[in-house]
Amino acid sequence: MNINHVAFSVSDIDRSIDWYKNTLGFQLETKYKKHDLVIAHLVLGDARIELFSGDISPLPEERKTLRSDLRVTGTKHVCFEIENIDKLAADLKQRGVDFETEIDTAGFGGKYVFIKDLDGILIELYQK
Repeated sequence: MNINHVAFSVSDIDRSIDWYKNTLGFQLETKYKKHDLVIAHLVLGDARIELFSGDISPLPEERKTLRSDLRVTGTKHVCFEIENIDKLAADLKQRGVDFETEIDTAGFGGKYVFIKDLDGILIELYQK
């Protein structure tokens, strides 16, 4: 079994598509309407994300920080494995991306950092 994609509900699908393309390098694969939602699929290598937009409620306060979100039942974040965390983090900081943490060492090895997308969705970047 393999994970096919992760999905996020976002406030503005076109703005989010642009952010994922311009910030992390994803490419738009499909965009369509179904069930009163606009749905987009983006891909980068083997990583796939699905975005939903429509009548979407904002992220609740308890989900806005890593420390508080880890104490709420449910999916926590997506983690993308990258080659050079120091280079990517420096580039993202220069472009004004919202960082939730600084680069740290993982208990199981490697380094990680958490960023947020335009809606505050937590994204982990991990280097082995």
